[in-house]
Amino acid sequence: MSQLDYYRTQYEYEIFCNHKMLAMLESVPDDRRTESRFQQAVSIADHLAACREKWLDYMIGNGSSEIPWRDEQANLLELRPRFAALESCWTDYLARLEPGQLSQDFEFTESDGEVYRLPIEVQIVQLIGHASYHRGQVALLVNHLGGEIIDTDYADWWWTAQKVKN
Repeated sequence: MSQLDYYRTQYEYEIFCNHKMLAMLESVPDDRRTESRFQQAVSIADHLAACREKWLDYMIGNGSSEIPWRDEQANLLELRPRFAALESCWTDYLARLEPGQLSQDFEFTESDGEVYRLPIEVQIVQLIGHASYHRGQVALLVNHLGGEIIDTDYADWWWTAQKVKN
C-alpha cells in the first residue's frame, strides 16, 4: 500500500468514527442535554468539523475561511449535515491528491498574523491524531452524561471493511 493509499484508508476509518461519535452524542438522554458537559461534547465535535474545513481551505483554497476554530454554542442538529459535506470534500481531495503532492508546502496565516508553511503530509497526519484525541474526549463526556459509548476500534472497522470487500 502506498503512503497516499494509507492516508485514504485512514480517512475512511475517520468517517466511520465520525458517524459513531455523532451517534454517541445523539444517544445522550434529553434530560441531560441541558448540562454544560453536553454542550462541551457538541462543541468538541464541532471543532473537529471546523478543523477539517479550515485545513482543507488552507491546503487547496486561499485560506479565506471565516469558520471559527471553536464554537461554544454549536448545535448538535447541524453536525450530521456538516460532517457529510466535509467528508465528501475530503474524500474527493484525497482521491485527486497525487503522491508527489504530499511533500508540497502550503502557506496559511493564523490570527496572530504570522505566516506558516507546512507540508501537506504533515497536516494530514496531524489531523488523524487530532481527531482520535478529541473523539476520546467526546466519548468520555457522553459516558458521564449517560449516553451510549460505541466502539470505534480500528481492528473492528478493518475487519468489517474486509468482509464488505470480499
